[in-house]
Amino acid sequence: MPAVTGNDNENVIYSVTQLSRKIRDILAGNPQFKDLFLEGEISNLRRPDSGHIYFDLKDETSVLACVYFKNLQAEVCNDLGNGIQIVARGSLISFEPRSQYQLKITKITQVGEGNTSRELKHLREKLEAEGLFNYDRKKKVPLRPRKVGVIASKNSDAEQDILNVFNSCKPTIKPVMAYATTRGEGAPFSIIKALKDLNENPDVDEIILARGGGPSEDFMAFNDEALVRAIASSKKPVITGIGHSGNSCLADLAADYVATTPSTAAEAAVPESHKSDLQKYKVAIVGLIVLLVFLIIVFLLAGGSV
Repeated sequence: MPAVTGNDNENVIYSVTQLSRKIRDILAGNPQFKDLFLEGEISNLRRPDSGHIYFDLKDETSVLACVYFKNLQAEVCNDLGNGIQIVARGSLISFEPRSQYQLKITKITQVGEGNTSRELKHLREKLEAEGLFNYDRKKKVPLRPRKVGVIASKNSDAEQDILNVFNSCKPTIKPVMAYATTRGEGAPFSIIKALKDLNENPDVDEIILARGGGPSEDFMAFNDEALVRAIASSKKPVITGIGHSGNSCLADLAADYVATTPSTAAEAAVPESHKSDLQKYKVAIVGLIVLLVFLIIVFLLAGGSV
């Protein structure tokens, strides 16, 4: 491999490690990236057993990864949570193994409730006042559905999880797939179209809306007002299986049944199937026990000889 020297990058071949270290050194050596004050809203906050705190700091258009090491933390850390607006003081560093830059925080000052959190709260209150989340308007999940509509990203883990459950629990049910984009700006429109298509399919008895896990930003589409209204107005029961923890999106509140993951959503979609299969196993086991007892009695009556 040619030596990494000089400024002529056209004649230099870097290894991934060499380039990652170069990025690290540039950040570490530039005073513009040291002792910064940055305002934003906390999202995707994690508190692992190490005691360090990891979260994203975001505004209307961008997200920055942050780390707050345990030895630098103050009492204010107990009050940190998603949706809190803060001013963070720190320096940009590079996590070399992933070539990922992040803000290493030395101090946090709380400002108040973040814009995203505040807007979401107002939307929830508005839709709740209209009765969109009322329990008495929710439709029951059918016990024996003919066909189940499924909205998920094509070739996603969510799609595969649902198919695995159907294949193992109820192979006779062939789901009707309506693929949609489940993250990003165009996701709400894509999901609404899929909902419309499945509602117009006379063979579909219920609809699963599913997505796998990820950071909280990936689920913003499920807080879209138009999508929430489309779920609430669906003529067919909607089961959400949105794989996120610690947060509740408005789509869940409008759905007729809420599952925690795509797999549990698939299980909820065929409740009678589970009961029927379990009953079959019970009958088979009882039958085997009765047969075994009968053979033992016959053997004993025959004097124990073969």
